Amino acid sequence: NHNEEPMNARACAFSLIFLASTAVPVIGFAAGTGDSSAPLVISAGQEGRGYWGVASRLQSVGEEKGLTVEILQSGGSLENLQRLVDPQSPVALALTQSDALNQFLGTNPELAPSVEILEYIGQECVFIIADNDSGIRSDADLTRTNGQRIAISNVDSGAAVTFAYMSLLEPELKNTGVVYMDPLEAMQNFDNAKVDAVMVVQRPKVRTPEILLALERPSDFRFVEVNNAKFRGKLPDGEKVYSVLDIPLLRAEGEVTMSVNSICTKGLLVASANKLSADQRRQLNQIIDYDWMRVYATEF
Repeated sequence: NHNEEPMNARACAFSLIFLASTAVPVIGFAAGTGDSSAPLVISAGQEGRGYWGVASRLQSVGEEKGLTVEILQSGGSLENLQRLVDPQSPVALALTQSDALNQFLGTNPELAPSVEILEYIGQECVFIIADNDSGIRSDADLTRTNGQRIAISNVDSGAAVTFAYMSLLEPELKNTGVVYMDPLEAMQNFDNAKVDAVMVVQRPKVRTPEILLALERPSDFRFVEVNNAKFRGKLPDGEKVYSVLDIPLLRAEGEVTMSVNSICTKGLLVASANKLSADQRRQLNQIIDYDWMRVYATEF
């Protein structure tokens, strides 16, 4: 359950990927040869998380339009993409972060023609939550040689991709070890988990169990500021990988009473060029053109 992996080798690999990459283009293609009568399968992360909410709303709107959508759980952005391009997998739609898509296609450039960006699904933001006793208050504290460790759900998650790319932009983050385990489990018992903080990447308004626990117990947990200027670097074409946002956490009477600065990347709905039938593509395009805000919408 606890699987620690050094990040410096991974970051070196990412340096080749990102120096060689440009922003992933929208790729046009003709409708594939998928079965119109089969459900349209989307890979959407873990049930109850932000991606699951997007997929569920797409499923609901699709049902109204006569489009059957089936949702599959996954470990996160990378597994979603791996399923999408696997000809043996039924997954024809996937939810992913733009940094994860850049990494995936940078590693597998021959797969780029088989992937299309359909629509933007909002920001995906970094939330780092630390044990109050750890002394970690900002990302600068993660660069120190204090032997600190951070919990990330799994190696296929968007959070793993993001932390690796953050480590490329700020090499001293290698001083923080990564432990792959359930972040909520880590928060519930920081001492036994032997980590000092957890990291999740999600839509800014989604209240995951980790966010809710931190808000309910402010004496035990702290939201970590993430605003190192190095994280504002750009790809060779000039596009920013991350933007820094002041993310509201609590409101009272319409006013923000608690917020945290952190970095965000784009969330994307992507499709397989080979698995959508003509009817599925037509129905999906109608949803994107006329009903997308119902899918895009998020809770607060």
